[in-house]
Amino acid sequence: MDLKTVLIAPDKFKGSLTAKRFCEIAEEEIKKYNKNVQVITSPLADGGEGTLSCIANNLNAKLIQKKFSNANFEKKTASYAIKDNVAFIEIAETCGLVNTKIKNPSITTTLGVGEQIVDAINAGATKIYLTLGGSSTNDAGCGMATGVGYKFFNKAGKEFLPTGSTLSQISRIEFPKEKIKTEIIALCDVKNVLFGKNGAAYVYAKQKGATNEDLKILDDNLKAFNLICKKYGYNFENVEGAGAAGGLGAGAIFFLNAKLESGIDTIFKLVDIDNKISKADLIISGEGKIDEQSKFGKVVFSLKEKCANKNFVAFCGENKLKENPFLIVEINNKNSSLEENIKNTENNLRNSIKEYLKAL
Repeated sequence: MDLKTVLIAPDKFKGSLTAKRFCEIAEEEIKKYNKNVQVITSPLADGGEGTLSCIANNLNAKLIQKKFSNANFEKKTASYAIKDNVAFIEIAETCGLVNTKIKNPSITTTLGVGEQIVDAINAGATKIYLTLGGSSTNDAGCGMATGVGYKFFNKAGKEFLPTGSTLSQISRIEFPKEKIKTEIIALCDVKNVLFGKNGAAYVYAKQKGATNEDLKILDDNLKAFNLICKKYGYNFENVEGAGAAGGLGAGAIFFLNAKLESGIDTIFKLVDIDNKISKADLIISGEGKIDEQSKFGKVVFSLKEKCANKNFVAFCGENKLKENPFLIVEINNKNSSLEENIKNTENNLRNSIKEYLKAL
């Protein structure tokens, strides 16, 4: 293969390697292989965790760091990005499962997301992208709504902040005096509805710390929230993506008049991936694990589809596919434990890329 230009466009290896670091390692090895090869790097994400870093790296957006409420109602430093009056808020920064100490979706909150939205608007944002992924919550965005000025009252007329297990106690909602005029686009990489067997609680709540007994309670609360929404002309029973981030998909539509969009498709547009692909002789991608779920809205398969017949290779820690539809290189050492491989991800990746380039 006569290499002139290589595009490096991976997702993160969750828990072991950022997409940006993948790009750095791959570029170093390509330059060792042939210093004259032009390298284009474009760290990617699908709208979930890692999207903020992806946007900041690709668009050179300014990172804003301040203290906002986390999922446990503690003030902690979190970031969002802004570029040309467009803000990018990754909800995992404030209510992400990784950053949540007390993991219990019955009591966690999205309050910090609302605080970030207000801060971004005050900073001049006229458009905001919300990335819905990796949350520890199940409050249908009621915490976020509180952060932007909504008030919730129970049957006794007492104001409270609803969480996953108290949504059914909402009797009245007081809307903010000033309606949010900023355009909000919520990015999600799942198609789950709000409640039911394919809803937010039954599909995702256990990994957020819920017990088997909690699941029905959480689901019933989401149903109760939907009944409230129906009074205002909204019904999320069959809306794909409404169950994203513990119902924050529905909350974003109801409270912010947001539009739900595919995370990966929007990211591709924002980073101008088509133009980058057109310049490349070889596209290198990757993510921590490739399995059947990777075929639905995830980075590697979505990117391969755009690359058509161009030379394409994907590196991953684990490959769970029975058949490879394109070249996939598993970097893990078969003689090492998963824990050891995670620790050695950088070296494993470097060695695998080196061997791949030799084979060219």
